[in-house]
Amino acid sequence: MTATTDTREKILAAAEQLFIERGYAATSMRAIADRAGVNLAATNYHFGSKHGLLTEVFHRRVEPFNQLRLKNLDALEAGSSAPTARDILEAFCSPFLQGDIASKAPQIVGWIYSEPNSVARPLLEREFSVVASRFQQAFAAIYPDVSAQELRWRFHFLVGSLLHLLRLQAPLGDKPSNASLKSGMQHLIDYSLAGLARP
Repeated sequence: MTATTDTREKILAAAEQLFIERGYAATSMRAIADRAGVNLAATNYHFGSKHGLLTEVFHRRVEPFNQLRLKNLDALEAGSSAPTARDILEAFCSPFLQGDIASKAPQIVGWIYSEPNSVARPLLEREFSVVASRFQQAFAAIYPDVSAQELRWRFHFLVGSLLHLLRLQAPLGDKPSNASLKSGMQHLIDYSLAGLARP
């Protein structure tokens, strides 16, 4: 790792921690530079602005999920038989259970959805619009009698349920754990199948 790359990674890590701890509005570029142990000019050099840094912090965490989702869907669509709705749901949800890339998911999800809509929505649309479109098209092929608008709503509620699961990881009164998250994902898929298939 070069000195430039190392500095950039330090800034990203510091910004992520502070955004989660304090929120976007309450985190200054100087606080990020201090946490990273770099000078303030370095943060501006690498990211241009606090918004540029915010965009990169979020992108580096969600891009691996998006790539896995699309890779999973590509494999399903290239298969010898048509994928089922369960296959597609598993392709969409399973990356959140896969090793290192899933370790930060609950924190990142909790943070971005605690931000004002003016901060969160542009990031979400930027990162997820392609993935959402691909998966809605896949579901549309299975449910041709469901209108595109209705399918968007059903997919919207699927995503909301997934985000809620990632934040809490277990029902209230149960202790969150990797096992509860894995079990919850299967319950979520069963629940979502019923909603997607509703006449």
